[in-house]
Amino acid sequence: MVRGVFLKILLWFWASLVLVALALELTVTATSTPVEVRVARFSDKVLDGHAREAVAILDREGPRGVARFLTDLEHTTRIHAVLLDPDGHGVSGRTVPRKALKVARRALASGQTEMDADGQTAVKARAVTVDEGRRYVLVAALPIGLMRLLHDGPTAQALRLLAVFATAAAACYGLARYVTRPLAILRGATRALARGDLAVRVGSTVGHGTDEFTELGRDFDRMAERLDALVTAERRLLRDISHELRSPLARLNVALGLGRQRAGDDQAALDRIEREAERLNSLIGQLLMLARMESGVATVVREPIDLVAIVHDVVEDAAFEAKSRGRAVEITETCDARVSGDPELLHSAVENVVRNAVRHTREGTAVEVSMGRAGAARVWIRVRDHGGGVPEEALPNIFQPFYRVGDARERGTGGVGLGLTIVHRTIRLHDGTVRAVNVPGGGGLVVELTLPALPA
Repeated sequence: MVRGVFLKILLWFWASLVLVALALELTVTATSTPVEVRVARFSDKVLDGHAREAVAILDREGPRGVARFLTDLEHTTRIHAVLLDPDGHGVSGRTVPRKALKVARRALASGQTEMDADGQTAVKARAVTVDEGRRYVLVAALPIGLMRLLHDGPTAQALRLLAVFATAAAACYGLARYVTRPLAILRGATRALARGDLAVRVGSTVGHGTDEFTELGRDFDRMAERLDALVTAERRLLRDISHELRSPLARLNVALGLGRQRAGDDQAALDRIEREAERLNSLIGQLLMLARMESGVATVVREPIDLVAIVHDVVEDAAFEAKSRGRAVEITETCDARVSGDPELLHSAVENVVRNAVRHTREGTAVEVSMGRAGAARVWIRVRDHGGGVPEEALPNIFQPFYRVGDARERGTGGVGLGLTIVHRTIRLHDGTVRAVNVPGGGGLVVELTLPALPA
């Protein structure tokens, strides 16, 4: 069935062709009619009718009525006219040019129509005799300079092309606007959805009809609503499970304490239970923090922070722990930088990145931490390890929850796939960006955090 966008575009093209053809025809007619034909259309019969009507109005309403009639005549027909009495005076008070007065006198003397024309204006006078032998003359002026200009060859051709181009441009603009407007709205909504704005809807902004664009807008809204519902349910489930796990974990710690009192010197099994409980507690804490960030409940405390101090604290703690594992952490470059944000969240973000690098750098190597400026308004922190890097196809996913490049390696180093996710959410809450790139030649991985800097 022919309907919707297909039918509208078809009709639009058809109407555009008709309008272009009509504009061309009217322009050709307007620019190809000789001046003599135009003047001839200013006929004696037409002037006679106007003259008699003006005399009748003079008898009924006086000179003011004639003035109004001649003004209306000029507005509707572009004919500039005056009505003269037998003495050659304008009955409406209008000024009579000398040339027009000359033609009028000839018409009064002959009782017929007289005409005079130069290169710019044609003057035509029509004498009429009314009751009681009264004789009046209507003098009308017709500009012909513009007509001759339009009738010239190059000018006429230019006007025809201009009429065609203008008509085609107007019609094509309307069609382009009709097609691109809903697409632009949908593109903007799609980009917002890709950035994580699950509340975006196009609603009635793409129209209220039944064409394909409107249906596509409704389908987009249904898809966005479904995604919003799924993600909200997932976040709620994650938060609820994390809260529920805290209670049995607390009871487990109590039971562990009681068990240590009765176990005597045999504490190996209890030590293992305690380590696993600590890992479980840390995982639950990360899950709760991630759930707060994903749900929008987490708020950023905005206060000036010395970013250099945070980096030095993190590096000092990480270096102490890395030393026992045959690794090192060092600062290779620094700069003065102050940012606005939450000190605890930013400290946790930098610490997560540095600890992650310590886990994956090779034994005998050092994790390199550096700071620098990206212009006056941004500051960056780069953390480089000397491990095996990350496969290029996996780089876009390492900031996703529970994503692990290799299950065995991550489990061996204690990772659960939430550290970099929390880093990404934290930096985004502070209006910053996070990215990860491999060092060329398999020289490790670089994670870069960028934040807005406060004025110095």
